[in-house]
Amino acid sequence: MQPLQPTIFDALLQSVPTIFVFDVIINIVLAFVLGFFIAAIYRLTYQGYAYSAAFVNTLIIISMVTAIVIMVIGNNLARAFGLVGAMSIIRFRTAVKDTKDIAFVFFALAAGLATGAGSHMVGVTGCILVGVVVLLLYLFNFGVITRKELLLRFWMEPVEDETPPYLKIFEKYLKTHRLIHMRSARLGQFLELSFHVRFKEDVNHQKLIRELSIIEGIERISLVLGETTDDVGA
Repeated sequence: MQPLQPTIFDALLQSVPTIFVFDVIINIVLAFVLGFFIAAIYRLTYQGYAYSAAFVNTLIIISMVTAIVIMVIGNNLARAFGLVGAMSIIRFRTAVKDTKDIAFVFFALAAGLATGAGSHMVGVTGCILVGVVVLLLYLFNFGVITRKELLLRFWMEPVEDETPPYLKIFEKYLKTHRLIHMRSARLGQFLELSFHVRFKEDVNHQKLIRELSIIEGIERISLVLGETTDDVGA
């Protein structure tokens, strides 16, 4: 009688590769250290508007869990496919608000992969080098446009005058202004105007908003400054 051929289920049920408890502890502790380092870099360089302490803690947990998963998989291809199948039933509904957050998630995953595979030198060296690059990009504001156009939006009652009432204020505070959008609002009682504007040097943005709000017929003024908005209603 011929012996039965081993199936994928037999391979899946094989014992976890021989690994000592001391090695497991070392890998998990190093994953924690690297995850903490990544989380600290993220916290130091964060420039968004929706900081989440839970996300910072998640980066540490991701590194440690990934290291455990890699130690369980080892060189067993069947076990790796089984893990992919098990993970496919999980649905993540939390939206990542910043593309930089996605990069840090992959950063934490890479650290966990390296430590779980026993490539400690690769993990430590890679995290240090990537961390230094992130810090340099943050310190030198690489990619930030310093002279960007801001978005000014307000509602105005239609006027028959050829010279708009806001024009003198624009000339007083703005270097350039460009109308990019106009539409009817509140059943034609108002016009919603949107401008790309650039302020003159050393000009307080709030002064422009304050003087616009004084003009009769102008309301719902908003000035978008990057990721923050100053709103003043007439």
